Amino acid sequence: MKVLIVEDEPKTAQDLSKTLLKIDPSITILGITDSIEGTVNFLAYPPAPDLIFLDIQLADGLSFDLFKEATVACPVVFCSTHREDAYPAFQTNSIAFVLKPFHIEDLRFALNKFKMLANFYRAESPDLQALTEALSESGGLKSNFLVASRGNIVPIPTKAIAMFYITGEEVCLQTFDNNIYLINHSLEEIEKMVGNKQFFRANRQYLINYELIESVEPGFARKLKIKPKIKSPDPITVSKAKASDFLSWMNAR
Repeated sequence: MKVLIVEDEPKTAQDLSKTLLKIDPSITILGITDSIEGTVNFLAYPPAPDLIFLDIQLADGLSFDLFKEATVACPVVFCSTHREDAYPAFQTNSIAFVLKPFHIEDLRFALNKFKMLANFYRAESPDLQALTEALSESGGLKSNFLVASRGNIVPIPTKAIAMFYITGEEVCLQTFDNNIYLINHSLEEIEKMVGNKQFFRANRQYLINYELIESVEPGFARKLKIKPKIKSPDPITVSKAKASDFLSWMNAR
C-alpha cells in the first residue's frame, strides 16, 4: 500500500508515518507534503498513492480546495483537530475521518476499512450483493454502519441498531443484542442517514429506533418517559416541545 501524507506540522507528519508503519510494516510512505500547492505538484507525477492521509487545515488553505486543483483518484482519510470538519470531509473521496491527536486504534480502523474496500474491488468476481449490503445506501437511507470490532471492520445492519447516543464527546450505537460501538458521525449526520420513519430524535442525547420502545409513560413537566426493551445508559425522555411530534410519529407506524 502506497501512502501519501499531507500535513503541515512536521512532528505530526513524522508521528503519523511511524504509527502507520507500526500498524502495517508493508506500507510505503511515498512522501510527505505540507500544502495544497505541494500536493498538487506531487500528484502530477507517478507513482500515484493508493491512499492519502490529508490534514484539513493547511498553511495555504483548506485541503478541500485540493479537489478543485487536482484529480484525486484514490481514497482519502481526513485528519483534523475539529470534529465538526467530519461532515464536509465525507462529501469527497473520504473513507474515514480521524481526530488529532492520533490514536493508533483510529488509524488501524481507517487502514482496515481501506483494505476491506480494496478487497471488494480487486476480487476477480466481486460479490456485488455483499458490497451493496455492506456499504451502500438503499433508497437514500443507510442500510449498514461500519464499526471497528476487535481489529476488524464489521457492518452493522441499521435495522439491528436500537439506539444512537452521545456519551461525553463520543457517539455510540447500541444494537438490540446489547453490543456497543463507537461511531465516527454526529447524531445530526446520523439522523439524515437513517431518516425519520424508523428513528426519532428523542432529545439532544438519543436517537432511537421505534422497535426499542416497550411503552411510553407521562413524565414530569409534561415530558414523556420511554421504557426501552433493552437497558439504555441513561433514562430516555422526550421533551414537552417534542411530545406531540413523537406521539404522531408513533401513531403513523
